[in-house]
Amino acid sequence: MAMCICSVLVIGWLICTTLLVAGSDLGSLIQNLTQSSSPWMRPVQSWERTLLVHTDLQLLAVLDVRWRDEFMSWDPSSYGGLSHFTLPASQVWTPEIFVHEAVSEDRQQEHPFVSVSSSGWVKRSELVLLYLHCDLFLFLFPFDKQTCNITLGSNLYTVQEVLMVQERAADCVPNSSHGFTLHGEWKLLSVQTRAFTEPQGQQQYSRITYQVELGRYSLYYVMNLMVPSALVLLIDLAGFAIPVESSERIPFKVTLLFGYIVFLLLLSDLLPPFRDNTPVMGLYLVVCLAFLCLSMGESVLLLALGQPDALQRSSLIQRLASTLCRDVPHSALWGQRAHRRRVWKGLRRSYGLGQRGAELDGCWMGVAMGCGCGCTLQALADELEEVSEELRTLTQTQVQRSDSVCLMEALDQLCFRIYASLLLAFLLSLILLWALYR
Repeated sequence: MAMCICSVLVIGWLICTTLLVAGSDLGSLIQNLTQSSSPWMRPVQSWERTLLVHTDLQLLAVLDVRWRDEFMSWDPSSYGGLSHFTLPASQVWTPEIFVHEAVSEDRQQEHPFVSVSSSGWVKRSELVLLYLHCDLFLFLFPFDKQTCNITLGSNLYTVQEVLMVQERAADCVPNSSHGFTLHGEWKLLSVQTRAFTEPQGQQQYSRITYQVELGRYSLYYVMNLMVPSALVLLIDLAGFAIPVESSERIPFKVTLLFGYIVFLLLLSDLLPPFRDNTPVMGLYLVVCLAFLCLSMGESVLLLALGQPDALQRSSLIQRLASTLCRDVPHSALWGQRAHRRRVWKGLRRSYGLGQRGAELDGCWMGVAMGCGCGCTLQALADELEEVSEELRTLTQTQVQRSDSVCLMEALDQLCFRIYASLLLAFLLSLILLWALYR
């Protein structure tokens, strides 16, 4: 039992001694390094020497900056094999890196740390949320591709003092940022870098520009804007199958138009704001609305032309009816001839009433009433004339109605062909336009 307690005490003493030695090594190392280094001075032993600052970018994630501090190197064997450590960034010199296109930036770490290696390399990794100014070309929205620049540099140190160097090849940036761009609206297509010097006054400053090419995920806008609009146009096109004289056609068109207007008002926030160039998507929605308005106007116009007296009020409508409906020019003449035939048949039946006895009885009745056979025949002729007039009026109304329906159907077929042709030409123009600009 005593041996076990002694063993535990010895092990505990060794661990504490090791921790104290390691802690003393780290403390003495930090004390020695910070004595020769200052956060206010550029870490070079000769002021004529240029400090290389290696920058790396992981899109939407981390901004990595690495440089070599000539005062922060040591021999790991002298400090118990300690090869690297971390300390607050305020204790050492750090380059002030600015993003020139940034409208605002949100640094997630209020008190960042840096990692220092025994060779003197200092690395600072910082999570930064940037709001960048980027000119967007929205003409092909939502099938557009945008190119934005991210320029990194320092405005405090000239190119002779601090030189910006690219840490990795530009092709490695999309691969390292893949995990951060899977669920957003944009996909990272490519990244190109360019190092240059920018003159400001009489001094030259080092800059690195990351040219980021982004492509928009268009499926969301296609499914929520383009497909519903196309289906509404197809339903409106199918509405031409409703009989042109039916009273349900105009309410169907009005309901379709108002429903589409409400749909556009609800989804107006999906369209990005634009100033100079109207996106093709905006033109597409406006043209779809115009097609629905034209379709409803065509139905209202045909209903007005379908009135029975429309052919008599306008000679232009009569000529149009004679052109589109071949039976219309003969309808009025056919009505007059039919009326004459009915009158002559009625008169012949009146004079030939059949049996002689009936004729004599009629004559004796006419004589008894103070009138002869001629008076009786005249009364029959007047009665037949009234009946014939009523039949002629009904027949003429029916003929005018059939003429109007014939004119409406002919115009409706013509409008359907024009509507379908314009719709097809519009869709082909959109496809060709997107294909050319892509």
